[in-house]
Amino acid sequence: MRRRYLLLTKEIRDLFLSRAALVLVLILSGVIGYSFYSAVALYGNASVAALDNPLYAAGFEPVPGVFAPTFGGLFIVFSLFLPFLLIPQITQERRNNTLAVLLQIPFSWLEIVTAKFCAALLFVMFALALTLPAVALWSAWGGHVPYGELALLAAGYFLYGLFIASVSLFAASLFDDTARASIVAVIVIMASWFIDFGRDMNISPLVTAVSDWTVTRMAKLFENGILSARASAYFLLLSLGFAACGYWLLRFDIRRKWRRLAATALIILTALYFSSHLHLNADLSESGRNSFPPSIAEALKKAPAPAIDVYLEKTDSRFRDYQKSFLEKLLLVKPDAKVTMIGGAALKENYGRFVYRVKGREDATFSTGDEEIFTIIFRLAGVEPARGGELPSYPGYPLVTTSRSQSVVIWLYLAVIPALALPGFTAMHFRSRKKERST
Repeated sequence: MRRRYLLLTKEIRDLFLSRAALVLVLILSGVIGYSFYSAVALYGNASVAALDNPLYAAGFEPVPGVFAPTFGGLFIVFSLFLPFLLIPQITQERRNNTLAVLLQIPFSWLEIVTAKFCAALLFVMFALALTLPAVALWSAWGGHVPYGELALLAAGYFLYGLFIASVSLFAASLFDDTARASIVAVIVIMASWFIDFGRDMNISPLVTAVSDWTVTRMAKLFENGILSARASAYFLLLSLGFAACGYWLLRFDIRRKWRRLAATALIILTALYFSSHLHLNADLSESGRNSFPPSIAEALKKAPAPAIDVYLEKTDSRFRDYQKSFLEKLLLVKPDAKVTMIGGAALKENYGRFVYRVKGREDATFSTGDEEIFTIIFRLAGVEPARGGELPSYPGYPLVTTSRSQSVVIWLYLAVIPALALPGFTAMHFRSRKKERST
């Protein structure tokens, strides 16, 4: 156990005391600080009109309004910069034959890779911890902090960091050269961005279909306050697949690695297929913005699952509004509901229609309004929703901050944290070097 502890300590020290780590911490501090400052300023400006208007105030939620944009800076930094920190920890050791030395101590391949992976995850957690001063400032200003929804948001970004770490391990196992490995990692990570762009531009039906499974789309569920078993399994399995393939490629004592790689890919793809049928979802948003009123939800649970034919393109703005305001909420209550996107000549002839079928009966409408949709579904199902039972009124939490308060964010993230990081890194770096020389 002590031997493994020493290996983990070495990997953590090598990662956290690298110059790349210091640069990344400074970038993280600046990006998080600027994102939080901008979000607070916009939130405060919009809150002015809501202070004396309870109806308008109900639309002010701290997580989508402040904390989601703040964490959004982490998404950019993780995607574009984190691989350049993690990959050299492997490629440099491959070039210097340090891995062979570790194997002779002896450490197993699994122990070495696990230690490197744990060190990478600790850095991801450290990056997430840099958002805590922003939460503390928001609370000190009198802002409301929905801890459950905020924890879900942080968990989603941790899973995304896990994915980045596994892709970095995989890319580092392909090349001894840091530059080429980093480029491959960034390309794999940005593939989701390209697919989402292709969906928005309606390039191909295949791209539109694949876009439902991009990393960015899955991460969006956590940002929207939805705890999804399918999204969680997706990140875990995808990360496990890249990490396992990287592990097999990194080992130089195994011949015919392609067999293990093929078996790993087959197992992960099979597991991803079965995980796509997981429909355990929960709306953790404090306002319940992803849920129907309780009376409607109870009536939907009693009714048979509806089948819906949608005569719209997935890229149509009407479908996106319909998906966000109705379909996503419906699938939380009735995960077995069948939604079919109609194409071909029928799409052109009936564009804009929605056909609902329940118990062999059907009706159609061009409306995307909840009231008309529920009237159709409940009439076809023969179910009458109970009266009342609406969602509790969400008060909303508008907050107006002064420019003086907002300037604290700039000083904290652009001055105080860098001022602490630079001497701290220097002191620990020289202490580590001195210890190495003495041994």
